[in-house]
Amino acid sequence: MTYPLKKIGFRNGFILGCLLILFSTYINVYRSELYADVWLGFAAVFVIIAFGILSILQTKKRLGGLISFKEAFSSYFYTILLGSFMSSFYLLLLYLFILSPETKEVLKQVMIDYGINTMKQNLATQKDIDQALEMSKTLNPFSAQQVLAGFIKYLLRDCLIGFLVALIFRNKRTL
Repeated sequence: MTYPLKKIGFRNGFILGCLLILFSTYINVYRSELYADVWLGFAAVFVIIAFGILSILQTKKRLGGLISFKEAFSSYFYTILLGSFMSSFYLLLLYLFILSPETKEVLKQVMIDYGINTMKQNLATQKDIDQALEMSKTLNPFSAQQVLAGFIKYLLRDCLIGFLVALIFRNKRTL
């Protein structure tokens, strides 16, 4: 019973991971101004959720149209776990070994500018903005610790979404 779950979940997770890697490469190498684009972030979350739902639907079809909450969530989880892990591992390699320090500075400046603009839109005081600028000078968003923290944070977010999706797509088996 678990073999179809793992097979479908890991296959879709591999495809998701490859898409996220291509997406990250494009943004980090060719279009750094998109690095802090909110709509692109929403699009990435939507793609992750869509792949999770696709896994659930494929698993449900493979199991004869009936799927429990555990089976639905497991299929979703395997997909997002592998896709997120592949993407995070790639980002770790990219940040530590591939990107030049100049490119990292450009990306960091894009993140700082986005944060400042967001604070201004939310009517933050100049004192708060100056304090955030000082903190941003010491922050290294390209460290292994930050990549791992992002992986865990986004995996937990996606798991919460996965719980809701699994509740929607599950059905009770009748004997």
